[in-house]
Amino acid sequence: MKKISKMKATSVSLALVLSSTALLTACASDKKTDSATTSPSTASTAAASAKPAGPKPKITVSIYDRNNVPEGEGTITNNRWTKWINENAPVQVEFIPVPRTNSSEKWNVLFASGQAPDLVMEFSNPYMKDLAAKGQIIPLDDAIAKYSTNYKKMIAGNESLQKLTRFNGKTYFMGRTLPFTANHYVMIRQDWLDKLKLPVPKTTEEYLQVAKAFTEQDPDGNGKKDTLGSTFYDVDAFFQLYQASDETLPMITSYHLINDQYVRTWDRPKADLAFRKALYDAGTVDKDTFTDKNGAKMQQDWVNGKLGIYGSDVLEGIKGYDVYTALMKNNPDAKVTIIPLPKSEFGQFSPAGAVPMQFTSAINATAKNVEAVVKYVDWLMQPEVQTTLMYGMEGVHYKMVDGCPKPIDTEKNKKELNWNGDFQMMSQTGTMGKCVEYTNTLDPSKPVDKAYIDLVKQGRAAYITADRPTTSEVVLPVTLTEDLTVIKNTLKNTLINIYTKAVVGGTSYTVDQAMKDAQDAWEKGGGKKVDDFLTKAYADNKKDVIYTKDYYKLLTK
Repeated sequence: MKKISKMKATSVSLALVLSSTALLTACASDKKTDSATTSPSTASTAAASAKPAGPKPKITVSIYDRNNVPEGEGTITNNRWTKWINENAPVQVEFIPVPRTNSSEKWNVLFASGQAPDLVMEFSNPYMKDLAAKGQIIPLDDAIAKYSTNYKKMIAGNESLQKLTRFNGKTYFMGRTLPFTANHYVMIRQDWLDKLKLPVPKTTEEYLQVAKAFTEQDPDGNGKKDTLGSTFYDVDAFFQLYQASDETLPMITSYHLINDQYVRTWDRPKADLAFRKALYDAGTVDKDTFTDKNGAKMQQDWVNGKLGIYGSDVLEGIKGYDVYTALMKNNPDAKVTIIPLPKSEFGQFSPAGAVPMQFTSAINATAKNVEAVVKYVDWLMQPEVQTTLMYGMEGVHYKMVDGCPKPIDTEKNKKELNWNGDFQMMSQTGTMGKCVEYTNTLDPSKPVDKAYIDLVKQGRAAYITADRPTTSEVVLPVTLTEDLTVIKNTLKNTLINIYTKAVVGGTSYTVDQAMKDAQDAWEKGGGKKVDDFLTKAYADNKKDVIYTKDYYKLLTK
C-alpha cells in the first residue's frame, strides 16, 4: 500500500465516520461465511506491521457493536478487519463486543464479572471518569513514559489534550486529535423565504416571525394550510445552553462563567422556555413534538417538503447527505440554506460541533500486560494503519486522485469498509489533512454532490468561528459523586415535566410559574448540592480546566 504523504491538519474526522456509521440502515447479520475470515492481503501493507520476534502477546480490546456488519462480512469481532489487525499488529487481539446503544449497562456487567477487556474504548466521558473514580482503570503517566513512542510524541505538545485526559491530577485516558467540523446544523427553505419575500432570520424574534409565516402563508403554494415553520432542534443553543460539560443537560442544569465563577443560572432556561412556548403556541411546531423522541417525524416532514426550518446532526457525514438527497428527490425545485443560529439577548452562538480533541481509551486495572496494550495503541496511530482502516486497500477500495484516496466502488465499500469506524477510535484524524473530509468522498461533477459540498462550506462558515462560539464555556476535569448524580438525574425528570407542561399548557401554566416551580423543586430536591460542587470544582481545578474558547486558537495553526 502506498503511503498518503504530507497530510496537513484540516477537517472532517473519523468522528463523522462513526456518527454516520451508527445510522446506516443496512441489515446486519451474525452469520459467519467464508468471506468473514478472508482478510485483505497484507503483502502491500508490510509497512504497517511491527511484529515482534516470537509469539505475540495477547490482549483484549473492546469494540462497539452497532449491529451494522453487512451480510457475508461476519460479526463485529470476526471479520476482514479483525483478521487484518491480528495479522499486522504487534499483539494478538481478542475483541470484546459492547452494544453501542446501552454501552454503560454492558460495561457494568463486564466489570462486575471480571470480564472487562484490557483496553477500554468508550466515548462517554462521564462513564470513563466514573471508572477512574472507582479505581477500575489505571493512571497512565508512567506507562506512557515507559512504553509509548507515537502517543507520547503526539500529546507532548498539546496542553489542552493533556488536560482533557487527566482526572484528579493524573492521566487516566488516552485521546486523539480531531479536525474542526460542522456537526449540528439548522437549514432553511430559501425558496420559501424568496416566495414570501422574507430575509434570513438573524435574531430570535425574526426566527419566530419566519416560522409563523411558513406555517400560515402557504409557502409551498398548494392552497392548503399544511406546512410547519420550525422545530425545537438546537433552540437551546440560541440561549447559550446545550452545554458540553459532563454534568449539564439542555435547560436542566445551566452553568456559566460569571465573574470567573462557574455558577447555576436560571435566566437562560427561562428565555429558552419562553421562546419554545411562543413557537408552540403559534402552531409552528408539530403538536406531537414531545413524542417524536428520535426525530423521525420531524425528518419525514422535512424531506416531504412540509417543514420550513430543519435541524439535525452529522452535517459532514452520510446522515446529513442522505437527508438532503431525500429532500431533493421529493422536492426537486427546493432550495435550502444553512443559517447561523439567530442572536438572542445572551449573544450569538453555534450548535454542537466536533471539537478538535476527545479521549476514547483507558486501561483496565486488571490488565496483565500494560506494555502490550500501550504498544497496540501506538500501532493504531501509525499513519499506514490509520490510512488502511479508513480507506481500505489501494486498488481495491480506493485510488489516488489529486493526492487523496477516492472510492473506486462505493457499493463495495459500503459492504466491506464503511462499517469499520469503531476500530479507528485512536486514529489522529486531526493531523491527516483534507483527505479525511467527508466532502472528499463526494463527486463535484454530480449536481447533488456539488450542492451538498456547498452546504458543508456554509455550515463551516456559520458554526466554526470564534465570533459565534459553541455554547460550552469550559470542560471540568471532575465528575459528580455518585450521590450527586442520583440527585441530578432525579431532578432532571422533574424539571423536564415542568418545562413540558409549560410549553403545552397554553395560558393555564405560565413561564413565570414554571420557572418558580422549577427552582423550588431544584432547591428542595438537593440541587444546590450539585451547584455548589460544580462551582467549587471549577475554583479548585483551574489549572486543569479546559476553556473551549481556546479551541478556536487552533484554527490559525
